[in-house]
Amino acid sequence: MTPIPAIETRGLTRTFESRKGFLFREVTRTEALRGVDLAVAPESIFGLLGPNGAGKTTFVKILSTLLLPTGGKASVLGHDVVDDSAWLRPRIGLVLGGERGLYNRINARDNLRYFADLYGIPTREREARIESVLERVGLTWAADRRVEEYSRGMKQKLHIARGILHRPQVLFLDEPTIGLDPKSARETRKLVRSLVSDGVTIFLTTHYMFEAEELCPEIAVMSKGRIVARDTVAGLRHLVGGDRTLEAEAYGFEDREVATLRALPGVSKIVSEEYGPKTRLTLRLRSLETTPDDVQAALPGHTELSVRERRTSLEDVYLDLVEEEAR
Repeated sequence: MTPIPAIETRGLTRTFESRKGFLFREVTRTEALRGVDLAVAPESIFGLLGPNGAGKTTFVKILSTLLLPTGGKASVLGHDVVDDSAWLRPRIGLVLGGERGLYNRINARDNLRYFADLYGIPTREREARIESVLERVGLTWAADRRVEEYSRGMKQKLHIARGILHRPQVLFLDEPTIGLDPKSARETRKLVRSLVSDGVTIFLTTHYMFEAEELCPEIAVMSKGRIVARDTVAGLRHLVGGDRTLEAEAYGFEDREVATLRALPGVSKIVSEEYGPKTRLTLRLRSLETTPDDVQAALPGHTELSVRERRTSLEDVYLDLVEEEAR
């Protein structure tokens, strides 16, 4: 029996309207989401990537019942986010990146007491829950310090503590490590992984490709309000042309040379970019047939030519997909 998706959307749209001009009679409509279909398995970490303005935050706000969709359907834990929002809110958590959402002039423990009351956590359980989440995020030692004294990394940990205080079944993390130093970001990722073992479904948006690759078994890429790809990292590499990438760099290439490279076995795509006085050709390969030596041999007129091989990164995949959508 197939389990019910923890998150599911069908044809989800959201249009924002703004008015300007004389007496504000001119209406401008912006389509933030344009028919999003998505299903996320329970007890998993699912990643959503996309450039600024792609619609990621709008999507998360609809799923977390903070914003109404214009059209389509969205459900979390099998319940409609519009019709069953009152049922869903105690069962979902939301952590937004940044400084807002905490009370800086009181300490962390009092912040959590306030949110515990909002979540309706019974008084007899409140203190034990607070101590548990403080320990979970590593803030017990600073729990009685005012939040205005916290570093950005400590504030983000407190955001996560607040988000898991009521033991949600689904947790939305919108850019959870943005602006954090490497140590704090690593600790946050470790904490996120540990939550899945508790049976929590995590929906993660991020700009950091290595973070998505490290945390998310499955990833979707959003561009201009639509899902343009969804797969494992390996599947996405195959989608954009292969697991291997060769880069050839020199002081310019002629069209015939690019055509020669394009004809090499396994080459699925070539991207040309300018790097100062030099030009870099990036070759995506679907097989092992073509080697750096083959590329060197195909470009005999370049004494200054450099060729290197690397694995196709998730950043390569992301940029290819987003650039294709932008054309």
